[in-house]
Amino acid sequence: MKAGFIGYHNFAEKLKNLFKSSGMVEQFQFFHPQKIVEGLPCVTRLEELFDSDFIVISSPDWTHGEYLRKLQSYHGYIFCEKIPVITREDLAFLKKTNNPFLYFDFNYRKSLLYDLIKEHEDKILYIHHQMGHGLALKQEYGTNWRSNANRAPLGVFQLSGIHFFDLLVFLFGKPKSYYVTTKNTSPFGDSIDNFTITLEFQNGITANFFFSYTMPYKFDIEIITTEHLIEYDGQELLLKGPRETYKSSGLFIHPPVISRKKIDLYTESLHNSISYFLSVVKSKGRFTESQLDNNLLSNELFLDILDDLK
Repeated sequence: MKAGFIGYHNFAEKLKNLFKSSGMVEQFQFFHPQKIVEGLPCVTRLEELFDSDFIVISSPDWTHGEYLRKLQSYHGYIFCEKIPVITREDLAFLKKTNNPFLYFDFNYRKSLLYDLIKEHEDKILYIHHQMGHGLALKQEYGTNWRSNANRAPLGVFQLSGIHFFDLLVFLFGKPKSYYVTTKNTSPFGDSIDNFTITLEFQNGITANFFFSYTMPYKFDIEIITTEHLIEYDGQELLLKGPRETYKSSGLFIHPPVISRKKIDLYTESLHNSISYFLSVVKSKGRFTESQLDNNLLSNELFLDILDDLK
């Protein structure tokens, strides 16, 4: 297969390496609107990518809508990084065109997390997720588009938090209610660098997320059910139980570990997402997600939250 890329460094390079490691993609071509990038097979006319089996949109979020419109005359497959678009106009365009050959890389939909939540869904009481690192306190952050509130209006939530948010919305539907708090503490940009959201879903499950670009590195997930505790610290996934675990005196105590698994959830889910995409391309199939009402629901809620904060 031949892959065309819109975007060429940072996450685009990571995606390129993952596509290459699949053994299914032999050729790569990169598009840049203004220059030939040294060391890469590069073109400056978008149409020169149209002989590719698929095109990857891994450019900054605020450019996705423009490129998706320009690719209307392209008849191959499209792999678009999250978040799909950041304006109402572009979201309306996506819903109207409803392209079954367009795949949005909300990769936790193809993850062990998805399987775990589906397995325990009827017993889940509460979900907690914290993730962050110190990107916004580095001076070079100020020259990155991610620090600009016009281009990344929901900041760390838009850039890093959207995957897990999408997973729960994809599974449980539109929340019954949500509450958001935000901060911008970096001296090097005006985009949101601390974001907290609490969600209550129609099925009674409550979730709380905290995303930050001004903290030491942290990535953890806790899922509390009536029977078990599911805990992930960024390296190891633990299942603890049963609930009926006692001291000799008969008082409840913390349940023991039933199972443990070393895993990089994000990398594993991204790998699965790419494998799924390539399997559909190879079979010349269609992405069934595109026909689902909730395929773009997280993007719509993203825009609702943005409107609420204005």
